Amino acid sequence: MFLAILVLMASAGLYFAVDAADTETPQALDDHEQAPPSTVVAPSPEEVPTAPSAIVPPLYFSGTGTWTYAEPADTGVVGASGQLLQYDIAVENGIEIDPAEFSAFVHDTLADRRSWIAGGAWRFQQVGEAGNADFTVFLASPEQRSYLCGSQNTTVSCRNGDNVVINSARWLTGVDHWDGTLDAYREYAVNHEVGHRLGHGHEVCPADGDLSPVMAQQTYQLAGCVGNPWPYPDGDTYVSGPAGDYNGPDLPPDDFVDR
Repeated sequence: MFLAILVLMASAGLYFAVDAADTETPQALDDHEQAPPSTVVAPSPEEVPTAPSAIVPPLYFSGTGTWTYAEPADTGVVGASGQLLQYDIAVENGIEIDPAEFSAFVHDTLADRRSWIAGGAWRFQQVGEAGNADFTVFLASPEQRSYLCGSQNTTVSCRNGDNVVINSARWLTGVDHWDGTLDAYREYAVNHEVGHRLGHGHEVCPADGDLSPVMAQQTYQLAGCVGNPWPYPDGDTYVSGPAGDYNGPDLPPDDFVDR
């Protein structure tokens, strides 16, 4: 009888030891020890936790009409030669886009060896709100875009004087006909509108299958060219095309949550 009780207690102890091993991190074993046989059953695929997906902000037609100016994470001058232009970054409040993330993206785009610094004519430096910038890169709701750009259009980005305005709807969704990544489209939008501030006009696709000039209105169409976000895609040669405009076709309506 006593032997039977010991067997039962040993069995219970083994059970609890295995159960505890399922919920706690096991300690590392010394080199001379052997791990006990595993009794853990592998989880089914639907039980395996997955990494959380990136949070996509809602698509708003309007923000608050007020702005948060980003503090530069890097105030160094980018570019080896040419005229220095200082810029600041303003993101509209209420559209749920992080000013620091937008600021970093714009900085990395303008600092890229394929961007406008490659031609040797321009250098850039980001400053804060009170830095007397030569131009401001705005990330604006479609409604505020129309005010900043002085036009009724709410679908595309623009440049108006010293306002380089990126439309938040395009920033979040891009355009359906774009043949690259959303990040590449965003690089295009920044380089295109900054290009206007540098004095460049619109160009069009030179030939089917060619890289598009960055100053082509690729938001409207690619016109047979391959989408291209960079003025100097190889870091050396400017990709150009004949002067001209597409001005269409109109983009499909955006699915705003507040309109």
